[in-house]
Amino acid sequence: MSSEHTITPSRVPLTWRKLATASGVAACALAVAASAIAQDRPGTIEWSIQRVEGSKVQLTIESRWGAGNHSVWSDDRPISDLAGLSPAQLAGPTGPARFALVRDAGRLDCSGSAGNLAGRGNCTFSVDPRFTTYLRQRGIGAHTPHDAFTLTMSGVGRDLIDAMEEIGYTRPSAEQLADMGIHGVSAEFVRGLARSGYRLRSADDLVNFKVHGVDLGYIQGMAAIGPKLQHLSADELVDLRIHGVTPDYVRQIAAIGPSFTEISADDLVNLSIHGAQPDLVRAYAAFTRGALNPDEVVDMAIHGVSAEYLRQLAALGYRDLTAEEVVNLRIHGVTPDYVERLQRSGMAHMSADQLVRLRLAGFEPHGR
Repeated sequence: MSSEHTITPSRVPLTWRKLATASGVAACALAVAASAIAQDRPGTIEWSIQRVEGSKVQLTIESRWGAGNHSVWSDDRPISDLAGLSPAQLAGPTGPARFALVRDAGRLDCSGSAGNLAGRGNCTFSVDPRFTTYLRQRGIGAHTPHDAFTLTMSGVGRDLIDAMEEIGYTRPSAEQLADMGIHGVSAEFVRGLARSGYRLRSADDLVNFKVHGVDLGYIQGMAAIGPKLQHLSADELVDLRIHGVTPDYVRQIAAIGPSFTEISADDLVNLSIHGAQPDLVRAYAAFTRGALNPDEVVDMAIHGVSAEYLRQLAALGYRDLTAEEVVNLRIHGVTPDYVERLQRSGMAHMSADQLVRLRLAGFEPHGR
């Protein structure tokens, strides 16, 4: 079952012009104020249930808050969240239905029809004044009805605010709370980060973690690999996640040898950006007998040196080349096939430099 929501923010272009009279300025101000008020009152709120599975339903709430502001929330919820609607009613024949979705920030009162495992209708929204008072008491700026609606739909309430306060976060604004709700930042997420040793700087950092998929499982998976990855900074974690560095990728590299467990976050990002797969790193390790220079591996990956290329060179007796020599061979088109043909023609034990010189000179061996 899926969970998604789409928020389309209001965009109201304002063009200021010089007005000839004071009455014109006043009229413009009144028009802007009226527009702002209209956009903070829902024009329509519609609900629909498209699917019922066991004790859960996929509930979609679509709302319009003035011109240009349209939001759609669609996620799986327990039927018990919809006070007044029962599984039996949803499973039975279609008939009138009423239910309420109640959260700290406000409530939706909905009516319509439901049955045959589906339903649809309209809702009204009301802000909970107690939550407004709660926010004011904690020094959080006044939130608009639209903010309250967003917090209600995302389930943001006292628990998240209390968790942030307990851990010592900078006090979030009403807008930041709404942003956290949209991106799924929960009290459990905030407390779980704190237990893992991460107290970020602000609500924006928490959202950044969520947006880029830095969750508790990712943090714990990286930390389990070795001490070097147990105290990564928030920026390092986001950077690793953005560039596709997974715990499995790091585990494969760390398993190559002792020196590979000490690789830094920056080096891991660099390896991943340039497509240095664990197979290439393993083949490189065989060449260097366990030593690691991440910059050398990156250089190989950039110039198309593959694990198979290294293995074929090793099979031809070239096991002690430096990374620079290998890259030079690859750049100048010295292939394992070319080296093998040289050996068959009696030109064995050529140095890397000699191989490159022969290739640049256009020399072609004649096999025996």
